[in-house]
Amino acid sequence: MNSKTDIIPNVAREKIKELEDENDIKLSNLQKVLCSVEGPIARVLDILYGDMNIFVLDQHIEKANEDIAEKVEINTGDEVDIREVILHKHGRPLVYGLSYIPKDRCSNTVIEELLNENITTGRILLEHEIETITKIEKIYLEKPDAKLQDLFHNEGDLLTREFILIHKKNIVIWSKEAYPLSYFMM
Repeated sequence: MNSKTDIIPNVAREKIKELEDENDIKLSNLQKVLCSVEGPIARVLDILYGDMNIFVLDQHIEKANEDIAEKVEINTGDEVDIREVILHKHGRPLVYGLSYIPKDRCSNTVIEELLNENITTGRILLEHEIETITKIEKIYLEKPDAKLQDLFHNEGDLLTREFILIHKKNIVIWSKEAYPLSYFMM
């Protein structure tokens, strides 16, 4: 047996450590799991808390501006589905989600489901058996804007992560998930 051991690399763990060091905080184990999970965190929350509900705050298709086009690697002006949701349990908001979904990279059926149903993007991917690779882009703290302060009834920092879902070497979803730093401290 080789006596040399190597540390298993983990980008999410490294990003979490940087966040903790830069902000002089210690995340709970659950917060670390939620920051590093592959794909949207709805499935983990559902396992922990039971049935989750989704409320679509806004959803529409628009032409991508430069920032959105860069995030999903499309041309400025291409159509993108923009979706803002809140995952909640018994009316208590738990997680805010924002997604950019390039319209040309989805079937008409997927776009129709996104526009017409209160269903998570993760559930749609699962139901259509769309295999994706998750790449966590950023994990950080941010100050909530007025809308998120009102939704969460909280002015404290939000623990936020940005990630992309890749299917056949193309970004099919860019997503941001955020919740108050004071949540999930167990």
